[in-house]
Amino acid sequence: MRRNEDGFTVVEGLLSFAVAIFICAFLFPLLFKMLFHLYDGKREMIANRLLYEHIEQHFPIENSSKEIRVIRNVEYELTIERNGDDFWKACVKYDEHQKCYE
Repeated sequence: MRRNEDGFTVVEGLLSFAVAIFICAFLFPLLFKMLFHLYDGKREMIANRLLYEHIEQHFPIENSSKEIRVIRNVEYELTIERNGDDFWKACVKYDEHQKCYE
């Protein structure tokens, strides 16, 4: 095999290119999946923070309350109400997700 000016053969160059394509083909989908999970986690963190602030504003809880807040084009519905066991239940609903705490 002939070597070019840099001392590499054509086979080594093709092998390096194939490895780079292989890494891109498998790592980019993984990167996008990680970014999607990061985005989901951020929305969940915002929902929990808003619910905490909503409970803090109405503490001690005497009446039911409902509030809708929009942050970064996501609508969060915050509610505090009594459930069937006569305990207070605080919920946050956004998109298709709902999280409730007693």
